[in-house]
Order: sequence, then C-alpha cells, then structure tokens
Amino acid sequence: MDNKVVIRKEDFDKDPSTVKFKFLEEGKEHSGFIVLFQQKYYAYKNKCQHLAVELDWDNNEFFEEEEKFIVCATHGALYDPQTGKCLMGPCLGKNLEILSIKIKADELIITI
Repeated sequence: MDNKVVIRKEDFDKDPSTVKFKFLEEGKEHSGFIVLFQQKYYAYKNKCQHLAVELDWDNNEFFEEEEKFIVCATHGALYDPQTGKCLMGPCLGKNLEILSIKIKADELIITI
C-alpha cells in the first residue's frame, strides 16, 4: 500500500510559500515540504544534502529573505525551488530528494 499525503492548495497563503508535512518511509518518520513557486508546485524531502538535518530554520520557513531560494538554516546552502539543485554552499551541485506529486483541482497528493 502506498504512503500518501494530501495537501490542500488553500493551505498556501502566497506565492512563494511552503507547506511542511510528515510521512513514513521504511518505518521511520520523516518530513517533507511542498513549494509553491511562480504558480507551480514542487515536493521535496526536508533533508539537506550536506548534513542529515532539516532545512527549515523555523517550522515551515524554507525561503531566504528575498524568497528566491530555499535555504538551509544550518549552513546557508541555497537551493533552486524549481529543481532542488544546490546553487551555493557545501553541497554545491547536489539535489534535494524529489517526492512524487500529483496535482488535482484543489489538492496535491504526494506518494512516497
């Protein structure tokens, strides 16, 4: 049976913004997040590619001040919100782990 998470589009308060969620994978709880950026949705595991830490500095705060890049609160790495690629920092060139997302009329379904 698939592990699915359903997020409603109305949970996003602006563009850009994020919604954080929890999921089970191999019996362990992990977190992920969906990014609404330039009117498109992207889903990633909430795990830095440099250290095995969550990216958000405060619960569900993933963007840097200018809201152009996802930032790792631990060491300041910057990730492209559309691709998950690290553009600056110790994980340069690596990518966030992408989660499968299905977009419906008013909800987003993430399948783990």
